[in-house]
Amino acid sequence: MATWPKVMNELFFKTFVITFYRAFLGFFILVILIFGVFMEMKQHLLIAERLLQNSTGFYTILLLFLVYAFAQKRFQFRLLNDKHYRIFHQLGFFNWSQLGRSFLPVWLANHALIVAYSVLLTYVGVGIQAEGKLGILWIFLLGLFVADISILYFKLKKPFPESTRVRSAIFKKLRFEFWFLMHLNENRTLLFLAVKIISIFLLNGFFYFYSGGGYDLRWLEFGLLCAAYTHFPIWLEKAAFESEQLSYFHNMPISFSRKLWQHSIAILLILFPELVLLVYKFDTVQNLPDLFFLLILLISMNMGIYGLIKWRKAIEKALKLGYLVFFFLFLLVIFGLPPLAISALCLIPFFVSVRSRYSV
Repeated sequence: MATWPKVMNELFFKTFVITFYRAFLGFFILVILIFGVFMEMKQHLLIAERLLQNSTGFYTILLLFLVYAFAQKRFQFRLLNDKHYRIFHQLGFFNWSQLGRSFLPVWLANHALIVAYSVLLTYVGVGIQAEGKLGILWIFLLGLFVADISILYFKLKKPFPESTRVRSAIFKKLRFEFWFLMHLNENRTLLFLAVKIISIFLLNGFFYFYSGGGYDLRWLEFGLLCAAYTHFPIWLEKAAFESEQLSYFHNMPISFSRKLWQHSIAILLILFPELVLLVYKFDTVQNLPDLFFLLILLISMNMGIYGLIKWRKAIEKALKLGYLVFFFLFLLVIFGLPPLAISALCLIPFFVSVRSRYSV
């Protein structure tokens, strides 16, 4: 017969771990795909060594760890605020040490990504004698655990879940164009952060090699193509959000110009970091025409991907078509088709997908 601690650990794992990974499955698949499939171990070791040697990079990693922990805690609080999980508020009868021991396996499982990378940094840091930063790293992780349990402890001491009426009121007052952004902020925080980090990392890498010479503008166009496809999970989420949670609006006729405005505002706001990066990298006046073409190309590629997803509807069909379109656009870039021509082709599926008055 199973012992009580074993039963409780299994219950906590199913409640707070499995639901967490299931909710952010797209984020973890993206991380595994980029850093597990496309990168070799020697590349990871080289990056870890550079991070430990550069103070800015090292503290940036700690900041990313903090953002990850914050997103995990927000998700955990949303579970505890749900009426189906109010039974777990009885854990408020535990003292701090009992709660810490009970939730240590949950914390390690939910933070396995940053713990594993910390182990990798430790392995590299011992070899290059970076003991000082390794000490900061593990003290920081210990602090994250203590802060996590302490926040949970005081949360459970409250007799009722915290009210979410303020957020709901804010959501209702937002204009239609910002609803998906609120949805990302509330439900897909980690996915959004992962996409932005990977996208900016890729663009920086392409600009680094481009500035070294030996590459023409087609190299940056290919970089924009890769960055655009990094946003594929976000556009999948946008299409799902509109077809499921906004299905009520399918019966309301909306003009083409109004829909174009609504979608464009949301897409531009999501792409804002990449657009700022492009403007920052092109800091000379003679590059203004190239900058204009690249900005239009980045926006149109993302609109085209979103249009393909809405057009195909089924995720499997959208993914298969997305692969074919990627290689088609890659060939167009390689053969030197003008960026504006590529942009025009990319906008076709977007315009087709929003042409109907009876769709969001």
